[in-house]
Amino acid sequence: MERILRTRVVTGLVLAVVFGAGVVLGLAADRSLIAEPGAEMADARTGADSTAQSRRRPLYEQVAPTEEQKVRIDSIVDEYRSAMKALHAEFRAAYNPRYDALVAGTRTAIRGVLTTEQARAYDSLVADYERRRSERSSRANRE
Repeated sequence: MERILRTRVVTGLVLAVVFGAGVVLGLAADRSLIAEPGAEMADARTGADSTAQSRRRPLYEQVAPTEEQKVRIDSIVDEYRSAMKALHAEFRAAYNPRYDALVAGTRTAIRGVLTTEQARAYDSLVADYERRRSERSSRANRE
């Protein structure tokens, strides 16, 4: 009976972590789908070097807006970007502590199943993963 209960708890935690990860990835995907102004990708017809420019052209630029339209679109995008930053900050403040607690609880439960050697190796892998994630996050915040 105790084993069944423990299995259900661990399963519930894993599902919660997967759900949380899905929410975070969904927000990241939503953020990447925004038509933002950026460096134009090289046009293959002009023979420009595509490696020199790493971002794709925003969709609205692909319909050849006038200069006046570009100015108005840029102000719309700036306003949207500010609103998205505020929403992301609100989301992080509201959900990151719960998400982090679920992840920590799941990791603790997993460690409880492992031998001492396996737990040390697992902790090392987790530390490496967290370091890489932190590096990616700091790079993304700089852009």
